[in-house]
Amino acid sequence: MWNNSSFPADIDSAVSISLPDSVVILTTISSVLSVVGAITIFLSYLVVREARNSTRLLLVHVTVADLITCVGTFVGSIRYFLRNEDDYIIKEKTLAINCTVTDNVCLVQSFVNTFSAMASFFWTAIIMLHILMTLHKMEDWTNRWKIVAFNIISWGIPLAITITAAADGALGEDFSISTGPWCWIKGCLSPTTVTMWMLVTGKFWEILTYLISMLFYLGSKYLIWRRTRTQTYSFGENSNYNLRDEDQLYTMIFLVLVPLRIFGTIRFFIAVHKSMSNDNLVIFNHIDHVLLYFQSVGDSGQAFCNAILFCLKDRVIRRGLLERLRRLCGRPTYGESERLLSNNYVS
Repeated sequence: MWNNSSFPADIDSAVSISLPDSVVILTTISSVLSVVGAITIFLSYLVVREARNSTRLLLVHVTVADLITCVGTFVGSIRYFLRNEDDYIIKEKTLAINCTVTDNVCLVQSFVNTFSAMASFFWTAIIMLHILMTLHKMEDWTNRWKIVAFNIISWGIPLAITITAAADGALGEDFSISTGPWCWIKGCLSPTTVTMWMLVTGKFWEILTYLISMLFYLGSKYLIWRRTRTQTYSFGENSNYNLRDEDQLYTMIFLVLVPLRIFGTIRFFIAVHKSMSNDNLVIFNHIDHVLLYFQSVGDSGQAFCNAILFCLKDRVIRRGLLERLRRLCGRPTYGESERLLSNNYVS
C-alpha cells in the first residue's frame, strides 16, 4: 500500500511545515527491517526444501512486491531528509502555478510504490484464495498455469493502472502536512481528482483486500471447523493438499494486513472529509498527526511482520534456517549431534 492521505488547501498561501524527524526515522527503520524480513523469506524458500510448496511460492511473490515497496519508502525517506527547506518552499509555490512540474526522484518513487503496493494487495488475496480452495477441494488447487495467470493479473493490472496515472500527470509531490516522507498523488490537483486517483491507485484495492481476506479467512476457518466436528483433523494431514500443518499460519495474513494498513486507511477518510467539507477541526489534525506515526511504521513493515509469522513461528523453517547457520559456523547440525550422541552411547 502506498498511503498519501492529504489534500491541498490553498497552496498559494500554504506554509511549508516540516514533518518531525521522528516520522522520517521510524519510516526508515521500518523499511530497513522489512528488507531484512524479505531476505529472510527468500532464504527460507531456497534453503528449507521440505517446506517448499505452492503456498510458500505465493508468499515469495508477495514478498517481492513488499520488498519493492519498502525500498521505495526508504528512498522517499532519504530524499525527504536530504531536502533543502528553502528549495522545498520554492517548489511548493512553483507547483501551484505549474502543476506539471515534479521532481524526477519523487516521480519514480511514486510510480514504483504505487505499482508494488497494488501488486502486494493482489498477491495477498491470491494466497487466501489458494488456502480456501485447497481446503475446499481437498487437493492442491494452484498449478503451474494458475501461477502464470496470477503473475499476469497481479503484476499486469497494477502496472497498467500506474502507467495510466503517470501518463495523466497524477503522480508526484504533495506538500501538505498530513502526508509523510514519500510521494504519491500530486497535491496541486483538485480535491476530487486527488480522491479519485487515490482510490484507483491504492485505496480501493486496499479496502477490497481487507474484505476479501476477511471473507476467505472466515471461510477457511469454517471448513476446518466443519471437518473437526466429524473427525480428528490436521491442517496438513493429506499430502495431496500440498499443505503443511504450519501453513495454517497463512490464514492469519489478514490479521497482519489490517493492523499494519488501517492507520493509512483512516487518514485517507479523514483527509477526504476535511477536503469535501472544508472542515479543519483541530481534533482531526491531532488524530491525523498521531496516526502518521503508526502509518510510517505499518506501510513499510509488511515484509518484516510476514517474516516473523511465516519464518520464526514456523517450526520447520526455523529449524532449517538454524541448521544452515550452524553449518556455516562449522558446528554440527541437530541431526548430526543426535547421531554423534547415539554412537557415543552405543560405544
